[in-house]
Amino acid sequence: MALEREREYYESLKEDLLRHHEGQFAVIHADQLLGTYTTFDEALAAGVRAYGTQPFLIQEVAEKAGEIQHPALTVGMLYAPP
Repeated sequence: MALEREREYYESLKEDLLRHHEGQFAVIHADQLLGTYTTFDEALAAGVRAYGTQPFLIQEVAEKAGEIQHPALTVGMLYAPP
């Protein structure tokens, strides 16, 4: 499953993240937390700056968080020609 490693890493950090960053968005690549951001857009911009077209996870820090997917990022269409 895509981003399984990142999801597992998020779960290992979840308790601490909830304590200090609830409501923010965490950016995770492999076993590394890039940071937490106030908005999804800030998290996305930071992730793209740091990882380019490599897959990374943006997870809302919440007890039960929904998942937002951007298929263009998943299939590498971020830099597709018009």
